[in-house]
Amino acid sequence: MSNNVVLIITHSNDNQSVETVAKHLLGYGVRVARFNTDLFPTKVSIASYQGLDKEQVLTLETGEQYLLSDIGAIWYRRFHIARDLPKDIDRQTRNACFEESKRTVLGYFDALNVFKIDDYWSIRKASSKELQLIKADEQGIDIPDTLTTNDPQAALNFYNKHNGNIITKMQTAFAIYEDGKENVVFTNPVKESDLDRLEDLRFCPMQFQQSLPKELELRATVVGDKVFCIAINSNEFQTENYDWRRKGATTLAAWFAYDLPEQEAHKLIKLTKSLGLNYGAADYILTPNGELKFLEINPCGEFYWAEAYQKQEICAALASHLVSNMAKKREL
Repeated sequence: MSNNVVLIITHSNDNQSVETVAKHLLGYGVRVARFNTDLFPTKVSIASYQGLDKEQVLTLETGEQYLLSDIGAIWYRRFHIARDLPKDIDRQTRNACFEESKRTVLGYFDALNVFKIDDYWSIRKASSKELQLIKADEQGIDIPDTLTTNDPQAALNFYNKHNGNIITKMQTAFAIYEDGKENVVFTNPVKESDLDRLEDLRFCPMQFQQSLPKELELRATVVGDKVFCIAINSNEFQTENYDWRRKGATTLAAWFAYDLPEQEAHKLIKLTKSLGLNYGAADYILTPNGELKFLEINPCGEFYWAEAYQKQEICAALASHLVSNMAKKREL
């Protein structure tokens, strides 16, 4: 049967979620192809024909080949294009190789008129923190008072408005390397001493939010019309009560299953769909007085620790959603 392959877009060092989803997919009788994007263009190849011949041929590092007509659905998991390029290529040439590789792979994705979790361009658009907050507010989801600015005076006014109880975070995920060591930029409180450096905003805008007291932090993962929610008491981890990710793996077992209120779950599903997504991993704060505050939704957010440690059946839900929508797309 044509269109019976689910293409998983990932990289060769991804976690066990890929194998687990693949196992569920195989149980439905569909084939699975794993596209390790870090191995393109060195070990994976694409031949895209336009004009008289209109076909795309994907050849994986295993030697397996797939035609455009073979692919029935895509799970866009991770995108680490051209990470396997030789280290001795000069910087300018390397950048050119990277950009051309990225354009080629994205062109291949765009040519695939199949069901996707999720479309690359939808993911890019939905990654806007500003857009997420606007859409969440439209759905009646409670959000913290937030300012995104490069204006030092606006930041100072916001600080004073909240009596100094604000945090700051970046809109993109990145790390700063010092002496070869990776330092990830987390959410941090704004201290009075930081006010002396507000002029630095002229070089780099930042996002500021009111600092909220926390009873719990929630991770609510949406797959289609299903929501899987877990929670953690981050106050038990004093060094990361502004950002639980600081402790990383040490917090994994501290999470527990949590029932997100039905009305909030319904709003979150509507938000996810309004962003053009089938999947999203949302972060909330539950305040001591019982208020739920939405922080953000990650279009390709991590979830596997919830599967492995809290027994959330997210992989099964992803496989089911892919297969059912692949069948619907085929019928159109």
